Amino acid sequence: MPKLTGEITAQFAVRSGFTRLVHKYHASPLKIAKTFRYENEMCMDGAPPMDQLGVYMMDCSPGLMAGDHYEINVRLEEGARVFLTNQSFTKVHPSAEDQGSTQHQILRLEAEALLEYMPEPLMLYKDADLFGETEAHLSRGSTLIYSDVLCPGRTHRGEIFHYTRYVNRMKVWYEGELIFYQNQRIEPLVMELSSPGCWEGETHMGNLFVFSDRLGPRHLEVIVDKLSQLEGQTVRVGASLTYKYGLVVNVMGRHAWELQDVLTKAWHQIRRSLFDLTPLLVNK
Repeated sequence: MPKLTGEITAQFAVRSGFTRLVHKYHASPLKIAKTFRYENEMCMDGAPPMDQLGVYMMDCSPGLMAGDHYEINVRLEEGARVFLTNQSFTKVHPSAEDQGSTQHQILRLEAEALLEYMPEPLMLYKDADLFGETEAHLSRGSTLIYSDVLCPGRTHRGEIFHYTRYVNRMKVWYEGELIFYQNQRIEPLVMELSSPGCWEGETHMGNLFVFSDRLGPRHLEVIVDKLSQLEGQTVRVGASLTYKYGLVVNVMGRHAWELQDVLTKAWHQIRRSLFDLTPLLVNK
């Protein structure tokens, strides 16, 4: 295990009817910048708003340097509802061979908990090498909505797929059963990314992952219908159900903001169809 260089541990619980941050620990350069409260409006007229706590994470450094290792641990107790994000792009700096950066995230959701984790895009600089792993442990009635967007580098400098390696693993358990496993590996120097059937002319990739035992085929139908109505977009997008209790939206394009716009629309639709909630408006 690489030497730990940044850490966040946060635990949320319902106290007196409101979700609260009941325990936190952070080690520089990572920290919890602030929390704030949302009152989610319900789509049904006259229904009371649903409480949710918003949380911002911050990296005080320029980003992940060679050899850095970040740990993020988040736990939601029964019924807790949290929106989690960070303040800016995660930047991965160059590293020499065998001195890459790593990031490990563990998300634990107890019964009826809701975690919406929507970080800003990940940017890999020239010669960057990142191994990332996310583990999610879900309990009965809990819901995880998680997005990621991958950028090919500092495109305004001509950095497009100049990074060394990107490995991204995601594992999701439901009541102790492994229900989803993704192992993504991109090595631009040895892969023909522009080949037909691969990235072709696209440079950015994003995903929206939704895991909940509430999900069913009708939720996929609603998402596909919503995505088919996109106008003025030059992205490629698709959606499918996973093996069990999961739905994934994939999008590829040439600009991070375009992917974020599509994924946000899909996220808003999922909130409406799963929880009868209006869109969550996030200011940054």
